[in-house]
Amino acid sequence: MTGAASKLEGFVGNVMKSLKIAGVLGMLTMMVGCVPDWARENETGIIMEIAGIGFPNASNGALRSDVVPDINDDAIVTVNIYRKNPTVTSTSALEHVRLESYAVRYFRTDGHSVEGVDVPHRITGALNSLRFHTPTETGEIQLDALITIVRQQAKHEAPLVNLVGVIVNTQTGIPVLPGEGLITTIAEVTVYGRQVTTGEPLSATGTAEVTFADFNNAAQ
Repeated sequence: MTGAASKLEGFVGNVMKSLKIAGVLGMLTMMVGCVPDWARENETGIIMEIAGIGFPNASNGALRSDVVPDINDDAIVTVNIYRKNPTVTSTSALEHVRLESYAVRYFRTDGHSVEGVDVPHRITGALNSLRFHTPTETGEIQLDALITIVRQQAKHEAPLVNLVGVIVNTQTGIPVLPGEGLITTIAEVTVYGRQVTTGEPLSATGTAEVTFADFNNAAQ
């Protein structure tokens, strides 16, 4: 074999090797793209989700948050966990999950969502002593977590403080006096947990509608 032929053979071999590597990487990329987020971002055998967000004394599933008086508004967040693999029949205390904290951020559907201007600032809080036992193949395990979805401090800050004294018709929801008397937001609630033994993180997110106004200063 001549030197030129040997060089050509080596070049072709390198090209083929590069193509094989590129093909493998391409397949891996496609496989990752087909894997759902909960599998890529959660290395435990458990899935956690928010099944519902409810409010005491709210009949329609939405919160009417009164800016006067300046008290906290609470929500009941129903969280459940279940196994990724429904065929697992054994359980272990090593897989228990403890809820640690939550976060709430607000946004508006009209795109005006600047914190402290259009919507209240986001908040975080602790969830103490809320623990799930390990679910079995029979289904999910559920518990209710009580959180503060609107803190009273927010009612002393913009934009909520600007709603104080604006009279709203309770039937139509329209301000009786000029000016913006209502702010309707979507509250995005995220609950964070951790598998007790391994320390692997879990999280779940849900949303609820929250409308702010001076409802106590309302016209019938």
